[in-house]
Amino acid sequence: MLYIPFFSRLSLSEYQGMLIAALFFIVEKLLRVFLIFIPTELVIDYLPAWVFSQFKVPRIFGADREAESELLDDFNSFAEIMEYWRYPHEDHLVETRDGFILGIHRITGKRRPASLASSHANSEAGLALSGHAGGTPKPVVLFWHGFMLSSECFVCHPDWINILPFRLAEAGYDVWLGNSRGNKYSYKHTKFVPSDRRFWNFSIDEIANIDVPTTIDHILAETGAQSLTYIGFSQGTTQMFMALSRNRELNSKVNHFIALAPASTPRGFHNSIVDYFTKATPQMLYLLFGRRRAMSLVYFWINMLPRDLYVAALDFCVYLLFGWTMRNMSQETKCIAYWHLYSYTSVKAIVHWMQIIRRGELQMYDEDPPAYQL
Repeated sequence: MLYIPFFSRLSLSEYQGMLIAALFFIVEKLLRVFLIFIPTELVIDYLPAWVFSQFKVPRIFGADREAESELLDDFNSFAEIMEYWRYPHEDHLVETRDGFILGIHRITGKRRPASLASSHANSEAGLALSGHAGGTPKPVVLFWHGFMLSSECFVCHPDWINILPFRLAEAGYDVWLGNSRGNKYSYKHTKFVPSDRRFWNFSIDEIANIDVPTTIDHILAETGAQSLTYIGFSQGTTQMFMALSRNRELNSKVNHFIALAPASTPRGFHNSIVDYFTKATPQMLYLLFGRRRAMSLVYFWINMLPRDLYVAALDFCVYLLFGWTMRNMSQETKCIAYWHLYSYTSVKAIVHWMQIIRRGELQMYDEDPPAYQL
């Protein structure tokens, strides 16, 4: 094939993929500008009925919409969720050796009776930086979220009986929830601010090698326990697979590892166009998404779209990416849970996942993949 300086850095198929992605981002940007000046509700009122039937959007109006909005307003952060369910909790800050400040949460006891909730709300919850709780240690369990999520994903279900951290707290466990660097609770660094590209220079490797062991060490120091149970979801399992395989000392600190929806070698995406990006070079992915935080445009659409339309849009995206129908979740559950299904991570972490899918094996981030070399 004829080599053309500069243009031959990418293949023809990569230019096609980049064009499709560029068109998507241009259309999305135009829609954002349009909706800034035109109220979303006005646009929805003029949409034809077939749009709602095609995307299976349940139209919610009047009192139902107000009740839904009020319910969602009560679930804006982990602390507010704890107050809603009347659980005593603490927020801890953990500094990693490379300067990230990780925010982790602790459920310190059983659910308070409604009559005592208001009097203890301010005295029980707080910010803990150090210190030993004292007393006989309870069995300790640590939850860790998945890709582009936060600790909220474990506690945002509308039914108490389906919230595992609460069930374990009632059973006498000392419940902790971790957060990976870069998400809403771990958005601080001792040297870099989020607008600095160096803040986002991390992949799954740093989460596995640094965030997980550092968090576990902090929890064991706080509780006095010798080991804990780790419950991970999706990427939360991936990073523990990686951490346990590299860190022999960590194996003695984890007595049980429970992997929910374990992810190690995904096969790719359901849609062939989207699946193309698994074959793209890291350079092309960085050209498309930049080198800082990934998909920050999601926050705009979360705040702009009505709840029911946002749920339908996310259902469509999940089916497009993975082929999942989400029929096992009620509309009420989706309206609450979907509101917490996005938090920041780095573009480098996305590139890392693309490398894993492309190679078909769980691997460390490759700065110069052999398959891409000329």
